[in-house]
Amino acid sequence: MGWSDLIGDGLGSVATEMFGPAFTKDNSIDTCQPGEAEVRNQLDFTNIFFSFPTTTRTNLFGRFVDTSRLAFPAYITSFKDDFNMNWGAEEVFGRSDPIAIYKNTTRSISFGLMIPCYNREDSNENMKKINTLIKNLYPSYLKENTGAMVLNNSPLIRVKFANMVVNHTNPALGLLGYIKSFSTDFGIAERGVFLDSNYTGGVVLPRAIGFNFVMTVLHESTVGFDGSSENRFLGSQQYPYRTKERFGGQPGGFLGSKAGLGSDAATAEITGEKPL
Repeated sequence: MGWSDLIGDGLGSVATEMFGPAFTKDNSIDTCQPGEAEVRNQLDFTNIFFSFPTTTRTNLFGRFVDTSRLAFPAYITSFKDDFNMNWGAEEVFGRSDPIAIYKNTTRSISFGLMIPCYNREDSNENMKKINTLIKNLYPSYLKENTGAMVLNNSPLIRVKFANMVVNHTNPALGLLGYIKSFSTDFGIAERGVFLDSNYTGGVVLPRAIGFNFVMTVLHESTVGFDGSSENRFLGSQQYPYRTKERFGGQPGGFLGSKAGLGSDAATAEITGEKPL
């Protein structure tokens, strides 16, 4: 059984993305800075979404769907997209150059985020989401009759961010893959903490929550050109990033230097409806 079997129809089912938000309410929308909440509610692409197709699933209408989708405001500190082509080389007698044999092209995405916390409640909600994200870096197990725990599913993840991290055959979906490394950076020495003595033993909550991860992408469809059809790119020409087919007038969705999450820019300025 491969990873595609574990997630059912590529988990490419739109149901996963449609049902995810309904099952998992993002409580940080209620605790974050009001301007941030307005932008995130109205502009879905200002969030980065995580879902966990093989570890937190519920049987809905006879099929498994992910019920634990997370959304973080896209306070991105770094974003890197690596494409690595792997070749073999066969040495041939009398030939100066080896014969190059193509093997595959792999993709790896590196992300860094730094989430500012508005108050203690906001920090606490964001810490809950970090806990959920870290827990889903571990696999799921089945308990045998003997009491032994047997590995059931590996911890795959799906990540979506605007038009930059998206499934090119179905733009409603993010990219499927697995996390190779994950680290947190609470920056306590630089930014300080919130203290809450109302919890048993007291709680220390970061004023900003940073995390970095490296994700290896698992391609859910064949990526390349169709040699039998005038070299048309398979699936969609919108690979790997979705772009506008044409521009007419002022481009919408352009983020100027003053616009962005946490700034004083209004929604109309961020979408391009009002000049910055």
